[in-house]
Formats: sequence, C-alpha cells, structure tokens
Amino acid sequence: MKKKKYFLLTVFVTPMIMCAVIYVSLAFYYQNSFSFGTWVNGIYCTGKSVADINQELCADAKVRQLKILTRDGEETLDLNKINYTEDFITPLEMMKKNQNPCLWGKNLFKSKSQVLIPVISYDSNLLEKEIQAYDFMQTNTMLAAPEVTIIESSEGYQLFDNTRSLIDVQKAIGKIAMAIEDYEQYVDLEKENCYPENIITPEMKATYALWDKVNQFQNFQIHYVFGDTIETLDSTIVADWITVDENGDFVLDEHGELVLNESMIDEYIASLASAYDTIGGTRRFQTTRGDVVTIEGGTYGNQLDQKAEVQYLQEAFLQHNEADRIPEYKETAWKQGTDDIGDTYIEIDMTNQMMYYYLEGDKKLETPVVTGNTSLGRGTPERVCYVYAKQKNRILRGPNYASHVNFWMPVNGGIGIHDAKWRSEFGGDIYIKGGSHGCINTPYDAMAELYDMVEIGTPVLTFY
Repeated sequence: MKKKKYFLLTVFVTPMIMCAVIYVSLAFYYQNSFSFGTWVNGIYCTGKSVADINQELCADAKVRQLKILTRDGEETLDLNKINYTEDFITPLEMMKKNQNPCLWGKNLFKSKSQVLIPVISYDSNLLEKEIQAYDFMQTNTMLAAPEVTIIESSEGYQLFDNTRSLIDVQKAIGKIAMAIEDYEQYVDLEKENCYPENIITPEMKATYALWDKVNQFQNFQIHYVFGDTIETLDSTIVADWITVDENGDFVLDEHGELVLNESMIDEYIASLASAYDTIGGTRRFQTTRGDVVTIEGGTYGNQLDQKAEVQYLQEAFLQHNEADRIPEYKETAWKQGTDDIGDTYIEIDMTNQMMYYYLEGDKKLETPVVTGNTSLGRGTPERVCYVYAKQKNRILRGPNYASHVNFWMPVNGGIGIHDAKWRSEFGGDIYIKGGSHGCINTPYDAMAELYDMVEIGTPVLTFY
C-alpha cells in the first residue's frame, strides 16, 4: 500500500515540480528580455533585448512620407529631406518596465501585441524650407492680400481668385510639424483651420457674377472635321468673340449680358477657308519618277461655303449646340483636308510624256502619251484638275480641224484625255513640235482600259 502511494506521488508531483521550476526559470529569464508572446509593431520580440528590437524596428521602418492636403490639391513631403529619424528605445524601455515577468504564462493563451510610436527627430529649419517651396505657399507669398479678377490667357479668360488660397503660413508649418511628431500619415490644412476667413467685398461679388457670364460664354466647343484633320473650336478662340471696349473692359448690353462680336465668327470661318480651301492652290506632289513637284492652280479641290458656315456657327453658338461638324462646301474634292488628292488619281508627267493611273495606291495603268505642242505655244498647262465628264464617239472641233475620238474625258475646259488613232507613236519628244492642241493623246488600247476604270471626279495632275 505504501509503495502504491509513493508511486502515485512520484507520478503526479514530480512533473508539477518540474513545470514550476521551468516557469520560475523563464520568469527570471524574462527579467532581462521581453516575455513570451510579445509583439511590437508586427515584430516578434520574445527573448529579445530592447536594443535588439529597436534595431529591427528601425531597420523595418519604411520610407516615411507625409501627405499635405490643401484646398487645391495634395502635396507629398519626403521626410528624408528634413533629416527625419525614428528611435524606439524610450517606449520599449517603458514597455519592458511595465511587464511582469512572473505573468508570462498568460501569453500562452493570448499573445501580447502593442503598437509603439517612436521618438521622432528632424531638422525644423529644413522642414520650413521644404514647406515654403511648395506652390500653395509660393502663391501665398507673392499675393499677400485677397484679390479677385478676370485675366486673359492663352486658354481664354480665367478667374484669378486667391481668396481661397491665402493661408496662415506659420500655423500651417506648425500643424505639419505636429502631424510628423504624432506619427500621422497626412495632415489636412483646411480641417486644421489654416485658411483664414476672408471678407468678400461687393467688388469681389460683382467680379464673381461677371465671371459666371464670361465662363458660360467661352465654355463652347465644336470639332470641325477636315478629312483626317480635326480643328477644335474652344475657349482659346471663343474668348476673342466677347466684345470689349478700348480699355479691354467687357461690353454689356441693356440686359447686362455680354455682347457677341459677330465679325470674329466671320474671321474664324475665313481662317478655316484659308487653311483648307484647295481649289487653285499650290500642292507638292510625289511623282512616279521619284521627285517632288510643285503644281499651282487648277479646278480640283475643296471650297468652303463660308456664308453657310458663318450662319451655322452663329446659331450653334447662341443655342450652345456642341457637336462634331463637317462643314458645308461650294466645291468638294474626293477628300477633304490639306491632302485632297488621296491615293486614286491620274498622273501626267509631261517631261517624260508618261501617264499613270493609281487606284487606292496601286498603279493600274502606265502608258506613253503625247501632250500639247510647246513649239506653237499649245503646251498642256500644269494644273490639278479632275475628270468632269466621260463620253464615247465624240467629235472634237477647233480651228481648221474636226477629229473623231472613241473615248473622251475632259479635265480642264476644252482639254481632255482621249485616244488618237491617227498617231502611230507616243512618248519621247513628239510633243515639242508635233504635239496636240493641248489634249493628252493616248494609245487606243490604253485609253479603252483607262475609260472603263476611271470615275468622274478623279483628280488629274499635269506637270513637267
């Protein structure tokens, strides 16, 4: 019986004694380090000294930035620029002092996690220098008094109003410093009352009311489409449509509204016509022979209907009707824009007496021709024209001649492209003394092929 009691005592008491010894030993161990289950700012600290944890926390610290929220936007202050440092020694020592190493066992069931704010240091002079360099501070420095006025710029009229931007400089710097020291991620200068309330004068109120009219007037936009080119009509142009007097002040009508200068609409449409009317203009053309020639004049091209466009634009502006606009034309080419030739055209190289037909960029026909007789002053003029008709079995008449042609395509008044069965040869220098009256004489087979391919309206370029 005694042996049984002794056995039971040994089985149950001995482990308890061992656990107690271990618990007490760890309690002594944790007197010089952090106890079991301790976490600080996401770092496991069990058994580590204050110096070790401080080193880890400082090494783990990410690059600190402070967001500064202003009325007009947001700035980011890089704290490295002000010699910013962090140190956790003091809060770690306080935390260690407050821990009871004998109660470390409680952490077996619930870990002890804390967030510590470090002791922060920085150069206050550098801080003020950095803050003073920001735009919102620069504006405040340059304009120390409230001001509201309407100014003209390259973007149209703009409202200059610094009443919202004037800031209490020293208060702002103080609030930013406080946010850094409190380990904040951002500081809102408006919520921190860094913007003093300014008195709005009757003159300022009048300027605000006028600005509403100006802004509504110039806030108008239309996209004019010229082929692949877009001309945008917006406030940069519309601002000039507001009538002003000799002093540059806005003119108001009897109802107190801004006055539209209609002549400026005429000028704008005229400027579009000057840029995109191509009839009779000068073109640079890449020839098949390899060089670039300049061709002036001709009947092919685009011509804006300026009267119709002025009327449209006046009505669109008054009704505030904003839309993409393909303008009206008196004459239209196959393409609009500055490159109105496109890639389908007839090219007549009168120096080499060759004619080519291109369809969508592919050369479909190449043939020698005979153009106007230059020795008699009948040389085919250099022009950019177009095929304005097609006719078969036509009698061409002129002084002392009447010639039958099977295929006739007039391109420039009485000058056209046609077959010439009376000729046995084409090309070379025949045109100098034996050329036509100005037409482009073409071999029958080539002319028959060309006639079937070409559509009325096809551009025709004649050049030497």
